[in-house]
Amino acid sequence: MITIQNIIDWSKQHPVREKGRITVISNDVIKFSIVGGCQGLYGDFINTFELAIINLETGEFMTNFFCPEDEEVAGYMSGKKLEELVNQIFRNNDFQVR
Repeated sequence: MITIQNIIDWSKQHPVREKGRITVISNDVIKFSIVGGCQGLYGDFINTFELAIINLETGEFMTNFFCPEDEEVAGYMSGKKLEELVNQIFRNNDFQVR
């Protein structure tokens, strides 16, 4: 099971936002890009997170498939909701963290 603490611990400095954080979790089909932690990113990376879900075959965003209330990016997602979604998709430990 992937926890919010794992997501925080696995994070790296965001490549564009100096104080931002990013964790990328993927398998052969889908990529979760989880960011936050500074102004300009939609989450504090402690309690709320910005999530983009990308189809690796097409390169297209598919966040709204899993989060119909959102569009390409889900902003200010609660840690609890993110944890549930990550574990729903990556339940078989068939993932990589980058």
